Amino acid sequence: MRENSLDLLLDRALDRAVADEPGLTGEQLDQGRLRLAADLRRTSDQAPTGKAPAGRTTSWKPRRVLAAAAALAVLTATGLVWQGVVDTSATAAAASLNRAADLAASVVDQPVGPGQYRYVRSRYVGVTVALGDDTATTAGLVNELWIPSDPKQEWLERQADDGPATWFPGKEGQGTPPGNPASRNGEFRAPCGDFSYMAEGTPDRCTRIDWSNPSPEFLAGLPTDPKALHERLVRDGRDFVPAEWGTDAGVLRAVQAALASGRVPAAVRAQLYRALAHVPGLQVTDDRANLDGKVGTALGVRVGDEFVEVVIDPANGEFIGRRDVTAVDAELPEGTVRQSSSTTIGVADALGVAPR
Repeated sequence: MRENSLDLLLDRALDRAVADEPGLTGEQLDQGRLRLAADLRRTSDQAPTGKAPAGRTTSWKPRRVLAAAAALAVLTATGLVWQGVVDTSATAAAASLNRAADLAASVVDQPVGPGQYRYVRSRYVGVTVALGDDTATTAGLVNELWIPSDPKQEWLERQADDGPATWFPGKEGQGTPPGNPASRNGEFRAPCGDFSYMAEGTPDRCTRIDWSNPSPEFLAGLPTDPKALHERLVRDGRDFVPAEWGTDAGVLRAVQAALASGRVPAAVRAQLYRALAHVPGLQVTDDRANLDGKVGTALGVRVGDEFVEVVIDPANGEFIGRRDVTAVDAELPEGTVRQSSSTTIGVADALGVAPR
């Protein structure tokens, strides 16, 4: 990689620019991140003179690397820049959510007509830390789902690895990093979405209706008053998290599940945002959260050593996705996006064919 590509990467990190800003290719960004991580480690071992290691010339100074490190919490292998908590006040989070709700409420949903399909594309990226050693890998998946207007008809799910797994910078192992299990890759078809990989005895999606699998009737039966809806989420959220995670995390996990399903109309999405505004521990954790090329506002709650977040487009109230971000240096550096998923929704005219 050319030195000026790394310089541009550092410039943008210092300027709080997003990681996918035009000017660098994805390959250049990935190489720059790895170089940045490697030089951060190398710089910590150098004498204060800042001389480059023998046999290597450099056009940029170690102090520049340290400045970049100070400007951002960490540049992770998932390709996201985490800037640290933007505003810890629940008031700021509530204001952001209510603005998003106003925007979402003005959206007119595209209906799914007879013979059409709700199309939900989810892109997952996660960092896995190996047990028993100090290695970690980053891997991604792309999942596409076609849901018929009549859910009793045939659904289609298609899943594939999103490129090869890579070693997490600073936690590299030997050889090729292990990727995702192959058992879920491929194409699956079944009425009600009861795919063959599901455990025997699992209730089908036509009868098991909840926040992660919401039917129109389920959504229509939700309270419309934001406070009452928050109270309902408090009760139902207990099923989504361990008890020690607390009420706020349960509410956020339930909302994440509903929005990631791709089946929540704009009006109900607005109601969920207003209900989230009643979560006392919610914070604006990142105002430039980048998921799959979409940049939005991340709002999260602290759970132990991590933040659990939803990411919303401030321009139109669209749900972009969800993230779990490390809040302290532990087995992964502070600010690492440990796992994320982005959600794209559309209407397809044919099974297996993505909408334009």
